[in-house]
Amino acid sequence: MQRLQNHDGSDLATIPKGDLERDILFDDDRQPMDDVTLVVDRLDEKVYVIRSCDGDVPELAEYEVIQRLAAHQML
Repeated sequence: MQRLQNHDGSDLATIPKGDLERDILFDDDRQPMDDVTLVVDRLDEKVYVIRSCDGDVPELAEYEVIQRLAAHQML
C-alpha cells in the first residue's frame, strides 16, 4: 500500500518499481524513461486510474480492462 506524500506543495503517490518494470517504463539503468507521460483520471470518490500514453489519450472506454469491469458490473 502506498501513502500520499507532499512534494513541494503537490501531493503524490508512488508506483512500485516492479510494476513499472513489468510495463517497460525504465531504461537500461533502471531510471524512468524521459518520454513517459502519465495521465491520471479520477473515476469516483477515492478511485483513480493512472495510465501511460504515447501521444493521444484514448478514452477510458477503449481499454479492455475498463470494458471487462463494466460488463462485470452489468451482471
